[in-house]
Amino acid sequence: MNTPALAPLPAPPRGSPRGDRKTSARGAGLRAGVLLLHALAAAGALAAVTAPPAPALAEEPSASGVDLVVDGAPWTLDPDAVRAAIGSELGAGVTLAPAATAGRPTLVLRGEPDGRVTLSYSAADGRRIERTIDVPAEPDRAAEAIALLAGNLVRDEAAELAAAFGKRPPEAPPAAQPETAARPAPPAAGEKSAPPRGARPAQAGRGAQAARAAAPKPPRCALPGAKAVLLGADVLPLVGTSTFDGTNVVRRYSLNLIAGYTAGVAGLELGLGVNIASSFLCGAQLSSVANLVLGPARGAQITMGLNVAGSLQGAQVGSLNVAAGPVTGAQGGVFNVAIGAVDGAQLGAANVAAGASIDLQVGMANVAVSDATDVQVGVANVAAGAATDVQVGVANVAAGKSTGTQISVANVAAGESTGLQIGLLNVATGKVGGAQIGLVNYADESPFSLGLFNFIRKGRLHVDVWGLESGIVVAGLKNGSDHIHNIYGVGLRTIGNRPLLVSALGLGGRISIHQRAYIDLDVLGYTLHEPSTLKPAATIAQARALLGFRLFPELAIFGGPSVNVAFSGTPKDAQLSPYGSAPLGSDASSTERAWPGVVLGVQAF
Repeated sequence: MNTPALAPLPAPPRGSPRGDRKTSARGAGLRAGVLLLHALAAAGALAAVTAPPAPALAEEPSASGVDLVVDGAPWTLDPDAVRAAIGSELGAGVTLAPAATAGRPTLVLRGEPDGRVTLSYSAADGRRIERTIDVPAEPDRAAEAIALLAGNLVRDEAAELAAAFGKRPPEAPPAAQPETAARPAPPAAGEKSAPPRGARPAQAGRGAQAARAAAPKPPRCALPGAKAVLLGADVLPLVGTSTFDGTNVVRRYSLNLIAGYTAGVAGLELGLGVNIASSFLCGAQLSSVANLVLGPARGAQITMGLNVAGSLQGAQVGSLNVAAGPVTGAQGGVFNVAIGAVDGAQLGAANVAAGASIDLQVGMANVAVSDATDVQVGVANVAAGAATDVQVGVANVAAGKSTGTQISVANVAAGESTGLQIGLLNVATGKVGGAQIGLVNYADESPFSLGLFNFIRKGRLHVDVWGLESGIVVAGLKNGSDHIHNIYGVGLRTIGNRPLLVSALGLGGRISIHQRAYIDLDVLGYTLHEPSTLKPAATIAQARALLGFRLFPELAIFGGPSVNVAFSGTPKDAQLSPYGSAPLGSDASSTERAWPGVVLGVQAF
């Protein structure tokens, strides 16, 4: 087990003797907990070498890694930094996930109301273990402490780990046993403390817990080692109140003319130029040019220019908004970039998100490079992750393994599975599990593709030859999905006072009633042309119901009744039925006649 070395605590600012004693006591408790963890690590390593094999040892994480779910952790913690620290501790890949997945080893980090954190581990075999600890205020040391806890949970090495970190006792603790040895006196201010030799881990843990209880906890919007000031004002960094206070300060109210630089803002910062906070923002920054927070930002950044935050819980409103970590809230501007997961919205002309999951993007151009994308609304949307739920725009492209719904003029899904595509042009290079509805549809496999032109690479393809009672003979192709097909054909009308060329286009559906029998319900349009000039002479609209029977695996015969309506410019050209037809209407420019008919044909598979 790796045990990362913890840097010594920074020296607290000098204050009253009483405050110094409290700070020293808190430092003593933390150092005691750290020494205890090292002792536990060494003891675990020694036991692993000398102890005989036991069947009840916990399993190490598999090569596929562990999922990390961050559920409302303290805002000063960077989830990506915690992930990296846990991965280093476990020696395995750790992936930030939006939710736990059944059957996957998962760590869930949850923040508690009092600033503590709870970390639970669910193994692939269903084993679950959980601990609640206090963490140092410094983000780096907090990530290391959580990583060390994760290693212990995964390996299940120390049942007393929570006590070492200061876990609270139950509300009704058992009666205290008389101690055989007197407690050592607390160290004087400024002296280093160490657990007494031979002390049991439980005793050291109780000592650390008592020290933490006695020491005041820093506010959540504070930075240990930094000076807290009510008001600061600068023309430039170190030109103004920072000339005397320095830049390692946390301001409640900050005013900057050209530029200002502080460690943190726990309130409001106003600037005509640039506002810079090196560690955190807890409140609001308003400027004309730029707001820069190099650490986590909780609150709002509002500017006419650039907003930058290490991670965001709140909102960024500006021309260009950048969050280098996860976003919980909203980014609104001309151009928005989020490197981490977006639990909220990006609203702008162009939005880019590269995190583990994206909730909502609304803009002219949206790009999501994540494992899961929920909604994109814009002129052009691109999702390159493993899964895409909804895309609405003029052009949608999803390159992940699965795509939910695409609604636009042009839809392209390049994954293994596609749900629903609605647009003029729909392309799915994988299998369509739902439907395609559009003018032109293409898919490898599809149960339902409805359009004027459907191209299903692994779908049904038949060659049909059929004839009508009106003397029309047509040869064509029938191509489609499992239940929907398109019909394309050319033919000739051989009876009448002159031959006519025929083109046919239709749409239909298939109902399989037996391994060898099926029913096709089709609607077709036939256009009759003069052979010499190709001028349309008449048009026939036809609805037909066909019963097909497969004689051989490659050959079937079909036939059935039809209803026909002819449209022509002259009554003579509309008389296409050999046994007469009923007039539906006639005027100087057109004539419509209807009659029942019959269709007979053969089909080759």
